[in-house]
Amino acid sequence: ARCAATRTAPRTPASQAHWTCRTSLDGSRSTVPVVRILHRGGNLRDLLPLATHPAIDAIEADIWVRGDQIVAHHDRPLGPLPFTIGPNGIHREPNDRVHLPEIIAAVGAANPHSGLVLDLRSWLADPAPDLARALLRLPDHSHVIVSCEVWSIADRLRAWVPDLRVAYSIRSEAQLRRFVARGIEGGAEPVTVAIRESLLHSSEEVRALKRYARAVTAWTVDDADRGLELAAWGVDGVVSNHVAVLNAL
Repeated sequence: ARCAATRTAPRTPASQAHWTCRTSLDGSRSTVPVVRILHRGGNLRDLLPLATHPAIDAIEADIWVRGDQIVAHHDRPLGPLPFTIGPNGIHREPNDRVHLPEIIAAVGAANPHSGLVLDLRSWLADPAPDLARALLRLPDHSHVIVSCEVWSIADRLRAWVPDLRVAYSIRSEAQLRRFVARGIEGGAEPVTVAIRESLLHSSEEVRALKRYARAVTAWTVDDADRGLELAAWGVDGVVSNHVAVLNAL
């Protein structure tokens, strides 16, 4: 098993890799065994410094368009009201929300080590135009990848920002079947998939998924043994809430 205590070779910076892909931007093979992504690392201001942590290759943020601002938080907004709803009930949105420019600045200060995964969420309006404008203002977004559960939003982003890397998020068996059917039909450009870890049951399934996916990342993995198992099966990235799990990979 791979162990952080015995790994001495430096890892390829996440900004030079396809986030969840062992192939670097220039097409050469990377030595990164698995890209380690801190779940919700961009949602809380106190966690942003972890972008420089040696066990973390990228931080993830759940982003929403709220009026004319792009902010990070996990719970779903209650329409235009200043409240969110999640597993722990309804809460008023905090006044000190983390904004996208702050997240980008924190990750940029950590480069070339860190990557940034933006999980673009939507509730009513289409968030793609606002995020596209924000990304086009950046001098460099090669270290950014945008994940969307609504795949059409990812496709629109890629059309407006052609060099942006996008990922389709897969939460259910129905979505997984739809993605595979899309690959069997052919004609669609391969994309990275970010898949719920419980939908993966064997290395054979990972290999089959990679026939149609540019790369495969698994979320959310909060057990080190499960993370090591998925890495051995060939996933390209692991998302976890715990630095200790990422450090074991």
